[in-house]
Amino acid sequence: MYKSIKYALAVYTILLSLCSSCSSKEKTDEELLALDKKELVKSLDSYKVFPYKFGKILIRSSIEKDTISTEFRSFKKDIDRLSSKLLSHNIEEPKKLSLLDYISIYRDYKKMESFVMKTDEDMFPTVIDALNIAYGDSIRKKRPYYTGIQKEMIQNLEHSVLSAIVILSKDIGKEISLYECSKTNPDLLPDSEIKTLLQYFRGFLFFEKGLYYLSEDEISRNITWLNNNKGIPLPYTRALFQWGNFNNEQTHTGIHALNHLFRAFDRLMMNREIDEKRSLEDFEIFLKDANTIGLNNEITWAIETYLYIKNEKKENAIASLQKLKNSELLSSKEKLKIEESIIYLKERESGSILNKVYDKYFLSKIATKYMFSVLAKVEWKKIMKENDVPYVDEMFVVIDNVRFMLNQLQLYMSAEGIKEAGKNIKDEGSKLFDKAKDLLK
Repeated sequence: MYKSIKYALAVYTILLSLCSSCSSKEKTDEELLALDKKELVKSLDSYKVFPYKFGKILIRSSIEKDTISTEFRSFKKDIDRLSSKLLSHNIEEPKKLSLLDYISIYRDYKKMESFVMKTDEDMFPTVIDALNIAYGDSIRKKRPYYTGIQKEMIQNLEHSVLSAIVILSKDIGKEISLYECSKTNPDLLPDSEIKTLLQYFRGFLFFEKGLYYLSEDEISRNITWLNNNKGIPLPYTRALFQWGNFNNEQTHTGIHALNHLFRAFDRLMMNREIDEKRSLEDFEIFLKDANTIGLNNEITWAIETYLYIKNEKKENAIASLQKLKNSELLSSKEKLKIEESIIYLKERESGSILNKVYDKYFLSKIATKYMFSVLAKVEWKKIMKENDVPYVDEMFVVIDNVRFMLNQLQLYMSAEGIKEAGKNIKDEGSKLFDKAKDLLK
């Protein structure tokens, strides 16, 4: 009896061990990518995203000719009324909405919220079609809406342009840029410079959101595409990154370098040993490309420092840190961290000198700041006009209108906001009453 119990316990222990090893087994690249895709969907379920999506649906569905659904038909009058406020016809002086207008819009939003949450905006005509109806001449107003593959391509471009334009907006920002980015599908675009820029931008946004496997997948496919299309003209890339003195070959090397840079960061932020090894290989390629075209800035100094530290080349690491310390991109707090790193390296004699002061998170922050500084200098209006994009001024007015609407809607989504709105209404009402009294004198 005792032996059988002992045998059973031994078998149970072995089974537990097997289960433990199974559960601790490293996930594959495909499994980790699938988890990121689920995380992206969850991140778009946001109090910021839905009001923005509401604004986009108002614009696109305002010119919808089909019924779509009974629910849509029940909201159509409200949609037409609200969209006319967003699609201001006076470009020089867009329509200003009052506090009471915004309260009315908020009530309409709450009424349509469920419809907005479950509706794909891409089922409606494109933004360009809506702008044609709002601002076009008699010929443009009669033009048939885009359909089929052409519609997919146009709305893809719209999503990608909007994701780039709104990312630096304090009012709209990264969540909305990520939403627009999630609506793009580079595979639907023909092989072109626009496609490679879109994939790079998607990869950067996914990295910034912490979706490292999704970012790595996007950038890896882009690197493969760039390696197979070395002779493609890259005028937009040259303009976006202010590489005016580069020829096409140098521009290709530059964007190739930046793709390897952010793939390295993706891999650096992952947990497996294989990922760190891959990241070091990407950093080496980035520096090789950067040196080929003479790039010498914050990001090259940061990566040089990291690799010198990993290889225990103290003097070289300190020299790169000294250059980085003088960067205008860094805050005084970050510069202090660099000074601490320099002191640490000077005092350290041997062993592993990679430390928590100059870690992967600090390194990735420098890279992200560098990328945002590049995007901040892009003159989107000018670039779009130079490339004959229609209704550029009108598009920016509509974006501003949506941005103001978002601010007001979010005001009413918090207890503090409602309290403040009530106070404003009270103050505004008092002023109107005083004004009326003056008129009666």
